[in-house]
Amino acid sequence: MNLCRRGDPIYGGEASKEKIYDIIRWAGKGKGPRRYEECAVKREEIVLNRGCSSPSISGKALLSVNTVLALFLILVSGGGKVDADIYQYKDQKGNWVLTDSPPGHVDKMQIIKDRDGRSSRSSGFRDIERDLTGKYRPKNEIEIASLSTVTVKTSIGMGSGFFINENGYILTNKHVLRGDETQLRETEKFIAQTDARIEDDEAAITNAENQLRRMRSDLDAYKASIDRMTNPNARTIALQRYKSQSAQYDFYEAQLGKQKSEFEEKLSKYRQQKGEFARKTRMARHDSRFVVILKDKTELEADLVSISNDHDLALLKIDGCKSPYIASGAQKEIIQGMRVFAIGSPLGVGDSVCSGVISGYDHEYIRTDARIYPGNSGGPLITADGKVIGINTLKLITQKFEGMGFAISVRRAFQEFNPYLGANP
Repeated sequence: MNLCRRGDPIYGGEASKEKIYDIIRWAGKGKGPRRYEECAVKREEIVLNRGCSSPSISGKALLSVNTVLALFLILVSGGGKVDADIYQYKDQKGNWVLTDSPPGHVDKMQIIKDRDGRSSRSSGFRDIERDLTGKYRPKNEIEIASLSTVTVKTSIGMGSGFFINENGYILTNKHVLRGDETQLRETEKFIAQTDARIEDDEAAITNAENQLRRMRSDLDAYKASIDRMTNPNARTIALQRYKSQSAQYDFYEAQLGKQKSEFEEKLSKYRQQKGEFARKTRMARHDSRFVVILKDKTELEADLVSISNDHDLALLKIDGCKSPYIASGAQKEIIQGMRVFAIGSPLGVGDSVCSGVISGYDHEYIRTDARIYPGNSGGPLITADGKVIGINTLKLITQKFEGMGFAISVRRAFQEFNPYLGANP
């Protein structure tokens, strides 16, 4: 069984190495006494056989680069522009430094504004509840709850969240904002393995190029010996062999050049994506402002209020608004087998609902067979009467069946953020 959040980590596979050139062997065979020129040609042919077999450019590197590019597209593509903060800190000499990418060696810094110079507070009062209710006119409790569910855009991707009271407070998962630590470690481990494979293949490319140079040198020496021959028959035979081996050399050189060009192109893209991944991961550790997308696709800024140290929970807030919200259900109302609904933004598709039943529960987690896809994390798990009982957080994947979703009890969220939310109603 594997635990995954926001999608399964992708692992690299082994690939068989492909030969781009074979061992070149040729030897003239004849009967009877040999003339001096024939012996000279034979010696040159033996010289040409030296060191013509080596590891080729590995298909492993090309596979690894393609796999990591696919992993980054899934893991770090933001699906749109996310405004970054401007970070201010003092360097070792006491000079003030401004940057939009927080350096890893700085522990204390001040976030002063985003790239557009906007303050951290939304300007003007906004009645989100009135706007969305008037626009969508919900027909049941599930549609009412969907008005309160939002998409959260971060430096590393997208997740879900929901308003928990009318003052603009939004509950979501910590890993939606900061990234899933387990998956990030797996990704970093895979990148290290890929880098090691790339080093091996770069060495193989260098070795192949060196061998081609030796082959070229031996062919040139062979041609020079042919030019010195005085026996017309021996010269004709040697020239035929020279042309044959020169054609083979040209073929191997072209193959090596083609594969090296493809390798370098993919390697360049891989290194660019690798750098982008590292930059976004650093930003995610420090970001304090996020973009929240409402049901009608309106984008608003939300400030980070608090992140739990012990649970996969985080609290955001949109200032200057009256928000719709989902009322919380009582823990005692949770019954095994009762119907529940998960709302969120699975796979980047906003405002999606899936249903299931409660499979079991304890003090920390509610288990359900409702489908919780990547992007659903942070969204609400609600009852048929529209009460939220949990925050969708992860999914247990097995090899034999589709999977089981887990949600953190909303009661735990009220306990964690009591100074801001008060007691669970």
